[in-house]
Amino acid sequence: GVQTCALPICRSGMSMRPLCAACCLLATLSGVHARGADASRPHTHSGQLAKYTAQAPSAYGLSVDGVPLEKLRSGKPVLRMTSVAGGFKRSVSIQDVNAPPSVVWGRIMDLPKYPKMVEGCVECEPYRTEKGSGGAQVVYSRYKIRAAGLTMEYFMKHIYEPKKHCMTFHLDYDRFSELSDTVGYWYVEALDDGWCRVYYSTDSQVPGWVPGFMKDQIVNLAAKRSTSWVDIECKKAMGITKPKTSDAPTPLGRLSNLAARGLIVGYLLRRVIVPRELLSRLAATRLELRSPIVLRRRDD
Repeated sequence: GVQTCALPICRSGMSMRPLCAACCLLATLSGVHARGADASRPHTHSGQLAKYTAQAPSAYGLSVDGVPLEKLRSGKPVLRMTSVAGGFKRSVSIQDVNAPPSVVWGRIMDLPKYPKMVEGCVECEPYRTEKGSGGAQVVYSRYKIRAAGLTMEYFMKHIYEPKKHCMTFHLDYDRFSELSDTVGYWYVEALDDGWCRVYYSTDSQVPGWVPGFMKDQIVNLAAKRSTSWVDIECKKAMGITKPKTSDAPTPLGRLSNLAARGLIVGYLLRRVIVPRELLSRLAATRLELRSPIVLRRRDD
């Protein structure tokens, strides 16, 4: 849709396009999509990243050699970040979970409950299911995520193959997503003592409009959240810990998001060409913030 600006001087007869663009940018970073995912048209490509296939972790070089068992069972994932062909980022998370495979997969495949289980996931709505070969389950879902002050929407195809203990995923390229590309892989290995070892690996291409200094932050944040939520939710299911009473963001979390948005706004606004006369008029105008996306001019 078309973005309109709530600033009165932007609705006047003056030429205020640069300022409107700046205001729309603020709106976008506050959660309003100027770009927008679109289910009615295909993605810009049919896949730039190599898709994962249902194989053991060793096929992708994933190993816990040299990692102490107590670290794997500390409740925090073992994280690794590498670069793959084409300059893309690969984030890997490995963690032991005190639950059987059925419970672990029950959490991973419960996509509609992701907003309640996965921090940063605002919406997750399956829109199609299919049966694949060899007993595979194919689920398509629309995601909306919020990370490092940015909100993005995309469409994902998941292929769960129980006999191979694996689930792979990639964008649904028949629909337009705000992510440039992403592919990934879950693998759950049953251990002899009743625990499971959960492997998660994903390769991502962050959209070009995201400032370079923010891209690593987004990827790192996603990696940290990748398997830790599975451990927490499995403990709840097994009765090992009590569930949280609230998933509301903490004051520190809200402050971090505001700081991130401020950095992005400053970075991008430096690239908006604003006439000097307009800057002078704007500096002389008293503004007050009434909501995250609406600015009003004060005449008093």
